[in-house]
Amino acid sequence: MYEVKMPKLGQTVEEAEIVQWLKQEGDIVNEGDALFTVQTDKAEIEYESPASGILRKILIGEGMEVPVLTTVALIGAADEALPDLAQYGAAPAAASLPAEAAASASAPAVQAAPLPSPATAPAAGGVAPVSPRARKIATERGIDAATLRGSGVGGRVTAADVLSHAAKSENVRITPTARRMAANAGIDITAVPGTGIGGKITKEDISRAAAQPAAPAPAPAPGGVTRVPLTPMRRIIAQRMSESKYSAPHYYITIEVDMAKCKKFRAGLTTFKASFNDLVLYATARALREFPAVNARWAGDAIEQVADINLGVAVALPTGLIVPVIRQAQNMSLEGIAAAAKELATKAQTGKLLPDDYAGNTFTVSNLGPYGVDHFTAIINQPDSAIIAIGQIKDRVVVIDGGIHIRPIMKLTISSDHRVIDGALAAQFMARLREILEAAEF
Repeated sequence: MYEVKMPKLGQTVEEAEIVQWLKQEGDIVNEGDALFTVQTDKAEIEYESPASGILRKILIGEGMEVPVLTTVALIGAADEALPDLAQYGAAPAAASLPAEAAASASAPAVQAAPLPSPATAPAAGGVAPVSPRARKIATERGIDAATLRGSGVGGRVTAADVLSHAAKSENVRITPTARRMAANAGIDITAVPGTGIGGKITKEDISRAAAQPAAPAPAPAPGGVTRVPLTPMRRIIAQRMSESKYSAPHYYITIEVDMAKCKKFRAGLTTFKASFNDLVLYATARALREFPAVNARWAGDAIEQVADINLGVAVALPTGLIVPVIRQAQNMSLEGIAAAAKELATKAQTGKLLPDDYAGNTFTVSNLGPYGVDHFTAIINQPDSAIIAIGQIKDRVVVIDGGIHIRPIMKLTISSDHRVIDGALAAQFMARLREILEAAEF
């Protein structure tokens, strides 16, 4: 009998909560199958089964928080006797599955599953269940599986449903920028009307769709109020952002950056790809090397300057916001930073981040440019003392040497903790950041 233990998810994580069991007692489990999801202090992570067999016993239920390395389930053969469950602190149970159930669990199905009937369909207004494989494929392709109509039993969304939807999406006429924006925002592009040439979907169409509710709101309770329960991630975001805003005296400095040379530089890249966000990350690391007083934190009775530049990169998820960290960015090339940022974003969107992946940040960058945002101010991601907010690159009329020109301008705004960073220091740092970007010194 294989003991499935609560995984040790990071050096600082001592307890974790099981959010949902993706397999039930009696289900056949293969090594690598998604077994359950775990909620840590910032993220929800899928845990894969470490063994193959039958899920014989679930010892820890959903919503229970237990120490890491606690045995949460048992996997074994269908006819294998269960051990004494008292050693796990569980109530006694039958020694094994009934013989008929064991035989059916171990033998392959020989009859096709019946088609779903109205009685087994999800209730009106409910959310259709999603198979683990369908969820994984949907996440990889930027699809919100919960919005799809499932063809499985009980309206369950299957992998085939996701792939069919993806095939339809691939045939939609849409600009690359709009497709990326839709994926980040979880918008179904097959339902977005295009206003571009020939009905092509543009980024403006996606921005309009994002500003509207994706689905009809649930019927309000008497009195016109609909209560939406807080997820663990939303509760933590609310707590930490409130603490940051109330404890750190924020102030803001905005600069405009001419991105013409950066656009030319990106167009000339041949051996690897780098986004504009990657360019800002690299330039930020360079500027922080020259201004170590900005790469610092408030310690109550002192200001601590940190030797390593660990860049937090804000990533939007359907359930909230998470900030994975690029460690020791001061030692990395542009290619290295681009690869690290891409890997962390993929892990965040597929629920593969471990707590160590989003701890230890010293400076954070948040980018809402892909959503069509010109300019915004961000709340400091403590223990950092500053965060940079990136707006979209937009052609603007500017005056250069007395002449009128149209240039691709990007607005960057730094939010600083005045306890650590004075205004003149922040202004000098931002001026140097602009110099690096405008010279495309990569």
